[in-house]
Amino acid sequence: MKAAFEHQARHFLSDPGWLIPNIIAPFVITLVALLLYSSNEGPVVLYAVLGGGMMGMWGNTLYASGFSIQSERWWGTLESVLALPTPLIWIIAGRTIWNALIGVVNGLAILAIAVFVLHAPVAVADLPLFLLAFLITLLSLAALGLVFSSAFVLTRQAGVLTNGLEYPIYVATGCMYPIAILPLWAGPLSLSLAPSWGIDAIRIAAGYNPQGLWDGYLGIVDPSLAYIINIAVVVLMAVMYLVIAFYLFGVVDRRARIDGNLGRI
Repeated sequence: MKAAFEHQARHFLSDPGWLIPNIIAPFVITLVALLLYSSNEGPVVLYAVLGGGMMGMWGNTLYASGFSIQSERWWGTLESVLALPTPLIWIIAGRTIWNALIGVVNGLAILAIAVFVLHAPVAVADLPLFLLAFLITLLSLAALGLVFSSAFVLTRQAGVLTNGLEYPIYVATGCMYPIAILPLWAGPLSLSLAPSWGIDAIRIAAGYNPQGLWDGYLGIVDPSLAYIINIAVVVLMAVMYLVIAFYLFGVVDRRARIDGNLGRI
């Protein structure tokens, strides 16, 4: 996992294409968010900026996790990677952690651009709790990326899958608005995604949480209690994602070794 992390870091830094998703895209996302909420007060602007940061984190994690496998196909090294004694999930985990870390840099870049370049009225109420929620949400994103990566191994259409999964996650997790305004049938989908709880915890720590998950659905209005519950749920769901990912990668590995056609499917 450490070697995969280092390899992914070197490959990322040697490719000038990283400027687009990690410098240009954060600026565009921040600008759009601030234009959408330009007539509102500071807390609402903070809500939008944090949502833009989460969009950047998820986009980086999902795309990099998906194309991590697709790149091995393009290079003709996927079969060699599967033939290693190390289980595939540990290799993908190392890469996913790096990609999620870059996603955090992306999210923090959005905050920095909003404050120092566009002079948005953004202030964090409790910085330690904010950073804790940010880190735990990062880990949950990495775990969710691992679950999706298991499906990417079995298809040449990883690009289509990543494009198809990006915006539904943005909508379902309520990056730019409370999920309570979504249709009633969408509630279970939102609540089944760890980033929804992580975003809620981040916003509580930042000092803005009107109609969050718990007060919107269960009537819990105490921010401290809601924050603790959110963090607990994110950790629990991240562990659940890891268990699912280990199982799915085991299934994928067995199928690949039996069929022997991974380079063609």
